[in-house]
Amino acid sequence: MPARLFFLFSVLAALVQAPSCRAADIGRPGSAVHMRQKILDRMFKEIGEAPDAKAAALIRAVIEKAWSRSGSPTGDLLLARAESLLKADMPAQAGALLDEIVKLYPDWTLGWRLRAQSAMMQGDGEGAMLDLDHALSVDPRNFEVMADLAHLMRAAGRDAPALELLRRALSFDPRNEDLRREADELQRQIDGRKT
Repeated sequence: MPARLFFLFSVLAALVQAPSCRAADIGRPGSAVHMRQKILDRMFKEIGEAPDAKAAALIRAVIEKAWSRSGSPTGDLLLARAESLLKADMPAQAGALLDEIVKLYPDWTLGWRLRAQSAMMQGDGEGAMLDLDHALSVDPRNFEVMADLAHLMRAAGRDAPALELLRRALSFDPRNEDLRREADELQRQIDGRKT
């Protein structure tokens, strides 16, 4: 386990110090985008093989750190401002900023995810679902987006698709006990309605 911890902290350090990314760099060996993708591929393999919940939580933190980075200091700064506006309960202002963020960084799922949060805070559940759907089209392994979308679907009374999303999220993060509990609870509710 110590070797795995050293590897995870090395990866985390690489993510923090990664140079700016550009869409044109996707797939170019040696580019920051390519490096981030390789790290994520490795982390998804690791989280699937994590021996326990504690190890999975460390790996999950690395994945979430990778997702939190746009690859551009400007993008990261804009997103930090949008997050501050959301925390200050200013969703309209945050939404306007997030509109610009998703235009500048259309492949950054966190921008779409936070724009969905802004939409929900403004009572626009449909807009939030569309943003989360788009985020999943950009990154089909993003278990956080799947969980967010499942919550919205449950709120809309769409339990079967919500359960499917939770199970899909668990296929990428199998040791996530919160996701497992939520999926099990929803399964019991669905089963209880069938009897």
